Amino acid sequence: MDAPRSKTVAQGALESERPVARPVGDAVSAQPASSSLPVLGSAPRAAAKDHDDGSPVGPTPAMDFWEALYGRRSVRKFKSDSVGRELVDQVMHAGIWAPSSCNYQMWDLVAVDDPEVNAKLAALSSQMGNAPVNIVVSYGRDFSEEGWANVQSASALIQNMSLAAHVLGLGTFWITQMGDREKVREVVGLPYDRLVIAVLALGYPKFAAKAGPKRRPLSVVTHYNHYAGKPIPSSTDPAHWSREDLATYQRARVLNGLRHNKPRPWETRALLGMLERFVADGREEAQDTKRWLDVLPCTGILTERMSRERRGYRFDAVERTQDVCDFVAERTSPRAGTHLWPVPEAAHGQGEPTPDAYEVVTCLFRVENLAPRDRPALFRALARWVKPGGTVIVGFVSRRSFHDWTERLRARRGGPRGVEYVLSPDPNIGPFEALEPNDVETLARDAGLESVARIGLQAVPQPEEIAFRARNFGSKAKAIVGWVGGALGLVDRLGFVRSRWGRFQFVKFTRPSR
Repeated sequence: MDAPRSKTVAQGALESERPVARPVGDAVSAQPASSSLPVLGSAPRAAAKDHDDGSPVGPTPAMDFWEALYGRRSVRKFKSDSVGRELVDQVMHAGIWAPSSCNYQMWDLVAVDDPEVNAKLAALSSQMGNAPVNIVVSYGRDFSEEGWANVQSASALIQNMSLAAHVLGLGTFWITQMGDREKVREVVGLPYDRLVIAVLALGYPKFAAKAGPKRRPLSVVTHYNHYAGKPIPSSTDPAHWSREDLATYQRARVLNGLRHNKPRPWETRALLGMLERFVADGREEAQDTKRWLDVLPCTGILTERMSRERRGYRFDAVERTQDVCDFVAERTSPRAGTHLWPVPEAAHGQGEPTPDAYEVVTCLFRVENLAPRDRPALFRALARWVKPGGTVIVGFVSRRSFHDWTERLRARRGGPRGVEYVLSPDPNIGPFEALEPNDVETLARDAGLESVARIGLQAVPQPEEIAFRARNFGSKAKAIVGWVGGALGLVDRLGFVRSRWGRFQFVKFTRPSR
């Protein structure tokens, strides 16, 4: 990112003192060409007063570059052990040797290791409450704005720090969800002309690093001379997404270390309420096992819980790609059977579920992902797979509920943008839109299904959800939101309110036995 420029005498003098790589055993040590310095891992040497010559300021243990590059992991859980400042200094020192736009180096870092100050940061965002050290990274507010060069420069610095921390046996987590960045700036005393770019959490990992998350293939994301791929839509509108787009995006999100595979308590409560009303049998294992098909379960959060609650059923799953379906199958015990829909040409004999084979077929919170043009085909498939006289259960978010206005409110207050942040129940990952209940009934009727029963749940946000959504609010805002939520909870006790305006709607259909 350094812009080319002609050399001055002063610049030439500085370059003569820049570090050069010298081998030390199997390692490489950065040492000034004009002097002899101790090798890697030796005591730090004081830097020059008017400039930094690249000499280490802390421990620099040897590690192969490629091992460091491919071995680094994001760490979300840290030990409470403090981190010595000589290590923090070395991490930050590695950072300031990153490239910057025009070599302006307009970054300022504040390493916070005071528990009281970190507690103030954690009050702004829970992500800043996990590590003993938070490094607040800022850049000149009005410097290098063209092409977001200021953000690019600070990002290069953060990457350097992340790699250096890994080499030092530390872990890092790159935090962008900081809450109000101006309040972060005020907490650490940065002046207004410093723009907070991100925060890097730093500490000793609580758990050993696992194998790295899978990456999208190099051949898919790289091109020579001209782009030749098919981009994933940035829109949250399902109408802008094809079936192939959904398959590609959800495969990447599910398999690449995504943390959206943990149940949320309010959603689990809705699921259990549906099971109690619609599938009362199958609580215990039985020799004559009935069959249950979960359709498009994505991460398998709900599949896993249903298989535990209804052990008298043998579960299968059907997804768009085999690896996602395998991911779901591994969450059930015994392992679920796997099927594909629609069946790709390269499926090598792996087909869609057998028609007329299942006592129960569920499709929960996935119709909302599909473009309207693709929804009829899904309902026809549901009707095809269920046995005559069997049960089809469709769960969806109602457009009559509070869902849409909370989504608008989130957007208005500056909530995170993007497909991955749209408000929706898990296991949704992708575009999403709430549905009109009558439209769901029509889709089912056109596919040959008959409505048997319907329940609505959670007409107002639940206490756990309010706490979760407001976790990065200020203390006063949290108190107000909590009070409003408590008052709304009284409304939720009214059955007719839940039935008509409940966010979670579950409809039980059957396929006539004629």
